[in-house]
Amino acid sequence: MFGDIRVFTPTFVIIMVVAACLGLPVYLAARAARNDTPMVAAVMGFIIGAVLPAILVFSGAPDQASSGGTVTASDGRYTLAGWLENLAFVGLFGLLGVGGALVFWFFVRRREVSEEQDDAPSLEPSPLRTAALSVGAAGAIGAAFLIPYATADRSCHNTLRDGRTSIGPVASFELRVGVDQWRNVENEVEAFRRSGDWSVRSDVRTDPSFLWLQISLCREPGTNIFMQGWADLNEVNFSVYQPQGGSTWQKDFRALYERINARWPTKVSFEDGQGRQISEPKWAAAENAE
Repeated sequence: MFGDIRVFTPTFVIIMVVAACLGLPVYLAARAARNDTPMVAAVMGFIIGAVLPAILVFSGAPDQASSGGTVTASDGRYTLAGWLENLAFVGLFGLLGVGGALVFWFFVRRREVSEEQDDAPSLEPSPLRTAALSVGAAGAIGAAFLIPYATADRSCHNTLRDGRTSIGPVASFELRVGVDQWRNVENEVEAFRRSGDWSVRSDVRTDPSFLWLQISLCREPGTNIFMQGWADLNEVNFSVYQPQGGSTWQKDFRALYERINARWPTKVSFEDGQGRQISEPKWAAAENAE
């Protein structure tokens, strides 16, 4: 939902609590009724796995929506394609619930032990399975806390890698062009990248079903130039970040600005913090070039 690995840990904790609150009473009820079979575990696992996604998905529909060029919602109602897509989404989580329930059942199910003096079966937990379940649960919890740190982006593309929670650009400019020019923007940025020692991450898509432009250029010790395209505004934003401080960004960002301005001489503008257009800032002035 947030596209940020840092929310993995709190999400895991929340879902673990929800799963325990919903799943454990069901298991205990089935156990008390002597009906804790794999089939019951699978059915209840599917229901418990699917219930929260179903509530989120079917609590309302967007006014208009499409996926891959196919309309999935229109006038606030899901189309047939939308219903099928949502059912597949909910079903996927239901199947995950089935898997989790069967794994749980396998580890905690009781085994029958015959007793010579009693015809009724005696049901005892398996110590080995209980220990394995405990170790597995501890490992899963530990992994949930370690994954965000183990998978964190420590390259210069991550302007927050030093632990800060926010950062603002030191300079920016806007290029007023539409999606039809995005590939040309990508080519100009690539030409600029080749002129220096830059690392690049580029994701440019011009398919009408998913319009997207994000390009990141960076180099150590941390200077980052980030480009974001906005199809609805006919605009591409160029921003530079300097987490390490200093003014070494100016020469490079000015060179990129001059390249873009030469290609689209009437399409470049500058804005202040309130979105109002301003005149050319000092860093972009030709007389300040080294």
